[in-house]
Amino acid sequence: MRKAWSIVLFSLWCTALAGCNQMGVKQNPESAFEQVRDRFMEQQTFSFHGRTKLMAGQSANGNLVNFTGQKQGADIAMKVDFSVPEQNQAKSLSLLKKDQQLYVMTEGTQGWQSAAGRDAVFRQELNNWDPVFAMEQMNEMKKSVIPLNNRHANNDLTAVRVVLDSAKLKSWLAEQMKEQTSATAQSEGMGVMQQGEAIHQPRVKYALSLSEGTWNRSRKGAMIQQADPRVDELINQMELEAEYTIYYNRHTMLPANMTMSIRSVYTANDQRIREYSQVETVLQNYGQPMTLPQP
Repeated sequence: MRKAWSIVLFSLWCTALAGCNQMGVKQNPESAFEQVRDRFMEQQTFSFHGRTKLMAGQSANGNLVNFTGQKQGADIAMKVDFSVPEQNQAKSLSLLKKDQQLYVMTEGTQGWQSAAGRDAVFRQELNNWDPVFAMEQMNEMKKSVIPLNNRHANNDLTAVRVVLDSAKLKSWLAEQMKEQTSATAQSEGMGVMQQGEAIHQPRVKYALSLSEGTWNRSRKGAMIQQADPRVDELINQMELEAEYTIYYNRHTMLPANMTMSIRSVYTANDQRIREYSQVETVLQNYGQPMTLPQP
């Protein structure tokens, strides 16, 4: 009898241990992120919208961005509305990536125009708010993945936090700024803008006050071929941290919300600037047919 009872207890213990191990796998944040990443990258159609929020810095209203878009296969259409603090106004920009070609529609122009000659400038803006690019970059730069308590206790959402590597962030930001300098100067030199059209300055996603572009002026001609010491100096003394909080459906493993929180401290125009900003992206309508505009 004792032997039989011992066998029963041992079986129950093994079952409980297996259950704990399975639960541990399900709750493993790295595994959860990988499942969310893979499921998201498989999606052929979805829509999204979002905005930036400057939580602290020089101006509560400065450099705010609202964006909305749709993805259909490898194509994407996006509309970006952004503030221009130095001009006290707002502007809008429409972007269309179709068949590996990039098209743009700006205020003051009619119809879609090829971004040829300015491709780097507008592709940088597209990448800033494209959730597919964000997921790829997150996967490349992730330093750690942390589980979060579910604040939505009565629904199907759960969350993880993906902390990004600061060194990789700074390296990417330096490349972005130098590419922007080069692309802007090349656009000026090639004369590819239409008459009356202003040079577009992409947002600097990781340090929003830098989007005012004062670091990027008076760099023309052959000087663009040289490494800009101002960019290197600015990046070297910058403190930069960023992380994503991803809320995803625990059944479909598809993200419903991705919020990027960015903290930066840097010197610009002889001032030490501290910023805390967020880029929030809402994702929806997975698998539903999308109709993208025709260029």
